[in-house]
Amino acid sequence: MTLALFLIGCASTAPSNKAPSSEPEILITQLSNVAEAALYISGGISVQYRVEVANRAKDPITIKRIDVISLGAGAYTLRPTSMPFNAHLNPGESQALQFWASAFIDDPTILGANGPVTLRVTVYYDAPAGSTQSIVVRQVHAFG
Repeated sequence: MTLALFLIGCASTAPSNKAPSSEPEILITQLSNVAEAALYISGGISVQYRVEVANRAKDPITIKRIDVISLGAGAYTLRPTSMPFNAHLNPGESQALQFWASAFIDDPTILGANGPVTLRVTVYYDAPAGSTQSIVVRQVHAFG
């Protein structure tokens, strides 16, 4: 009886013949910066981002939504933001998707509003196998 249970357990954890598809490569950058005169203020600001998605899979994907939120302490706080998209990517293609989000400077840091912020980005996409998501955590800051 014990041997039978062991063999059933091994069979259920055996790898399948279907290889998992590759997740897209995701890179987020902050495009906007706060003017020098307003660097050390507190309050609401608008921030522009670019999320570049590269399809590394052998099948096409369609980006349906991008969610972004800041993590931990940083130059500003980005509350949960969700942006709809309908971007089709064939295998090997990449596309840069841009959007604006509302952020808030609670307490200006020594680097000001253009200092670093850690973001969690969730990209929701449709693939032939169904809907799925990829999550990345990256630190961004203003150019300049």
